[in-house]
Amino acid sequence: MDERFRELERKVATLEEISRALALRELGRFYEYVSPTTFFGLPLVHIAIGKDPATGRRRVAKGVIAIGRTAVGIIPIAQFAFGVIPIGQFAIGLLFALGQFSIASISVGQFAGGFVFALGQFATAPIAIGQFAFGYYAMGLRAAGKYVLDKVTNSPEAIDFFKELFPGLMSKLRGG
Repeated sequence: MDERFRELERKVATLEEISRALALRELGRFYEYVSPTTFFGLPLVHIAIGKDPATGRRRVAKGVIAIGRTAVGIIPIAQFAFGVIPIGQFAIGLLFALGQFSIASISVGQFAGGFVFALGQFATAPIAIGQFAFGYYAMGLRAAGKYVLDKVTNSPEAIDFFKELFPGLMSKLRGG
């Protein structure tokens, strides 16, 4: 009985190694899904993962909702996302961007650059809020700009502006 158990154990270990090798091979392959539904000529959903077997190059997902390592679309979700409302590590958008490094009209991320508003650890925009904020109106731990609200500087214009922008928050921050 002991020998049969060891034989079964060897077979299971062999199956595990075979399945692990197959999984790694499959993960290295290119996967693509393109929805048949389109919107303004773009597929509603386009998912592109891995490398194109014909060219060996990483593919770019392009669609209304685009998902992949690199994606372009209305709502791209990727490491490198470009579009109207991108979400990704590097997100560049027209309206809103959410990512570690983000640039858009309204930008949220660790390093956020906004054409109107930025919120992030390092934020720069006309209206910037962050640990380190740079903007016309800037609020943060350390801030620089025309009207600043931080640990050192409390310009009355900045207080009025941010009080108007975030009425409930400002009363809590300033204790009344």
